[in-house]
Amino acid sequence: MVKIKKGSRPYILLFPALAIILLFKVYPIVFSIYKSFFKTAKGGIEVFCWLENYAKLFSMESFRQAITVTLKFALITTPIQVVLAVGVALLVNRNRRSIRFLRTLVYIPVAINMVLASTIWNMMLNPSYGIVNTLLGKVGIDPQPFLTSERQALYSVILICCWKGVSYWVMFLLSGLQNISTSIYEAGYLDGTTPWTQFWYLTLPMMRNSLIFVFISDSMINLFMFVPMYMLTKGGPQGSTSTLMYQAYTSAFKYSNYGQSYAIVCILLVITMVIVALQFFLTREKS
Repeated sequence: MVKIKKGSRPYILLFPALAIILLFKVYPIVFSIYKSFFKTAKGGIEVFCWLENYAKLFSMESFRQAITVTLKFALITTPIQVVLAVGVALLVNRNRRSIRFLRTLVYIPVAINMVLASTIWNMMLNPSYGIVNTLLGKVGIDPQPFLTSERQALYSVILICCWKGVSYWVMFLLSGLQNISTSIYEAGYLDGTTPWTQFWYLTLPMMRNSLIFVFISDSMINLFMFVPMYMLTKGGPQGSTSTLMYQAYTSAFKYSNYGQSYAIVCILLVITMVIVALQFFLTREKS
C-alpha cells in the first residue's frame, strides 16, 4: 500500500483538474503563440518568419476592420445582455406558479444550439418571406434587409446573440439573487426604502460577485463569437460582420495560411486579456 505524505493529498486531488487545464487550455495557447512565428512556404514546408505574420496583418485593411467589428460587437452586446439579464432575473425571482412557468420559457433559448438558433433566425429575418418583416408590415413599416444589409447585419447578429445569451446569464444572476437574505430587505423596508433605492443600495451590492463573473465571462464569449457570423453572413456584407475569429477561420481553412491564423488568435487573446484586466481594475473592491 502506497503511503501518502501528509499535506500532499490536496495536490493529488487537484492534479486531474490541473492536467485537463494544461492540456486543453494552456497547451493550445502556447502552441498558437509558437506557430504564429512560422509561415508555409512552397512544398508545404514551414519556415520561421519571426513577426512577419503580424506585420502583414496590421498592413491589411480587412484585418483592421475586423478588429473594429469585434470590439464594436462585444462593447454593444455585453452591456445589453447583462442589463437585460438583470431585469429578467429580478422579474422571475418569485415563488409563484406563473413565475415558474415563465422561468421555463426564459430557459428555452439556452436549450437551443447556436447553430440551430442561427438557422431559425435566418429564416425569420429573411427579407422576402421572413416572419419579422411580415409583422413589421402589419404596423406599416417597410420590409428591412437585416442580414443582407451592410448597416443592419451586425445589429441583426447582436439581436440573435442577445436573445440567446440573456437567458443563459439569467441563471447565474438568479442564483445570486436567491442567495440574498430576505432579512436584508425587511430591514430596508423598515428604514423606509423605495423599490429603486432597495435595488440600487441593497440588491446590486449583494449581487456584486455574480455581476462581475457574468460581465467578464460574457465579454470573453462575445470577443470569441464565431458561429452566427459563419452561419448567417460569412463575414459580410462588405466585411461588416467579419470578426477576428471569422478571419482566423478563413485564413486557416480557406486560404491555408495557418501561421496568419495563429497570429490572429494570439492578437485576439491579447485584446481579451487587456479588456478583462481593465474590467477587473474597474470592478475591484475599494478598501
